Amino acid sequence: MTNKNAPKTQRAKLPRPVIGQTALNLVVAAYILAVLNGGFWHRLLDIFAHSLREAALFSLAIFALTVLTLELLAPGRLQRPVAAVLILVSAGAHYYERTFGVLIDREMVRNVFETTVTESRHLMTTGAVVSILLTGVLPAALVFWPRVIRVKQWHHLWRWPLGVALSFAVLVGGLFADFKTFSAVLRERKDLMASYQPGATIAALTRYAKQQLKAEAGVLRPIATDAARGPLLAAADKPVLLVLFAGETARAQNFGLDGYERQTTPELAARDVINFPDVSSCGTSTAVSLPCMFSGLGQAKYSRDTFLAQENLLDVLARTGFAIHWVDNNTGDQHIAARTGWGRVDATLDPEACAIECTDEVFLPLIEQTLDTITQDTVLVLHMIGNHGPAYHLRYPRERAVFTPDCQTAEFSECAVEEIVNAYDNAILETDDVLSRTIDILSAGDRALSAMLFLSDHGESLGEGGLYLHAAPMFMAPETQTKVPMVLWLGEEFRQAMGLDAACLRDAAARPASQDNLFHSVLGLLNVTTTARDPDLDLTQGCQERRDS
Repeated sequence: MTNKNAPKTQRAKLPRPVIGQTALNLVVAAYILAVLNGGFWHRLLDIFAHSLREAALFSLAIFALTVLTLELLAPGRLQRPVAAVLILVSAGAHYYERTFGVLIDREMVRNVFETTVTESRHLMTTGAVVSILLTGVLPAALVFWPRVIRVKQWHHLWRWPLGVALSFAVLVGGLFADFKTFSAVLRERKDLMASYQPGATIAALTRYAKQQLKAEAGVLRPIATDAARGPLLAAADKPVLLVLFAGETARAQNFGLDGYERQTTPELAARDVINFPDVSSCGTSTAVSLPCMFSGLGQAKYSRDTFLAQENLLDVLARTGFAIHWVDNNTGDQHIAARTGWGRVDATLDPEACAIECTDEVFLPLIEQTLDTITQDTVLVLHMIGNHGPAYHLRYPRERAVFTPDCQTAEFSECAVEEIVNAYDNAILETDDVLSRTIDILSAGDRALSAMLFLSDHGESLGEGGLYLHAAPMFMAPETQTKVPMVLWLGEEFRQAMGLDAACLRDAAARPASQDNLFHSVLGLLNVTTTARDPDLDLTQGCQERRDS
């Protein structure tokens, strides 16, 4: 018979360790620095290879900076939640730097916040999940395991400022032990601190937040208020249609028309196109390059704040009577079409092209529809998915893969470099197919004066120097991320109506160009007159057979 009054069996509990507040900060700082800063240590040891003393002093200063960060951001009861978040942030940044060579800056943070679920899914591979679970989630959970001995309530009046002061003193002492050397390193090797976690990510988040708040409070400034339809545009007997492809991640080095050893653009090569073989991008990410090339500011004057505070090319064209249509197969319009409107591709137009994710072939029925129903001068901007990685294999139909074996996963560690390049080149072939079929559609139409312009937003690293993907800071970006293809096609009726000399344009195309040229060249191409058009940046300038510009 059971004795109801007997004491219940006590469950054995795993004893929890005990740790002080300061000790916990020291342990977390040591873990983040030792395990989640591989790129930082690689650069530091390379820079200070000649002096163990300087490496030790700088390391001590950075350790103190990490402790200072924890002391400032995580007083009292906030200590463990903040420490856990910093571990998670550092683990994620460490994985993507180690795997793709990318550094976290403001524009990378913008890419994270403005990406799509589909795009982000390709980056959350099995390898990423396992790595972040082991180096981030598990250690972050362990922060909550020990019991933290906290000082009495009134002791916070001296404990918190003392911790901040001591860590700051060690930081300053370490740097000033050889300030001449360290200041030169910080000035000349910006990549060192750009790879330091969690500092680089915290700084990037802060700059992004400040920029967003400032932009929301801005007042829009009109530009090119004198823009008007030129005489040839006004006299045209048919509507003008410019199909403007904003390419994605296509680099010039793998573009057949630009001299690549492989013929990745056979269809364009068979058509009467004008190729620009030496074009530089404004940035290394969509969030920078795309707004920059539509802004009219140019790379030297471009900033996100300035772009958001003024009109852009689409606003100017809309004011001169053009219908503007932005259709997106990527991450959105980046606020370029904020006033003219934009929409995403309609998968029902071509279900076969959207079996998994829509390839850019989905644009072709839309172009046909636009051409069949056009009644007004129109600019159709098509934002492509192009070569967006790491899932290059989803950018083209499997049966049209020419270069094999091709990487069939977004997990680059499972593929040889040659397989990654093959998949990337097959995606270039898909762009070649879409552009050439667009030319055929426009050539066959008789309802409009048609032209097509393709310009990629930025390039891509495919393993060169240990870098993959894009969005490297411009100060360290390789040409594989900044040299982009650009192709122009003019229908014969369009060329004659706009008075353009094709031979002259080919000569102009042979000279170096950049995304700075887009704003001014589109205005010139469409015979839109305004004092905002810079003749020196208009690639059509001097190529007019008969026009009053």
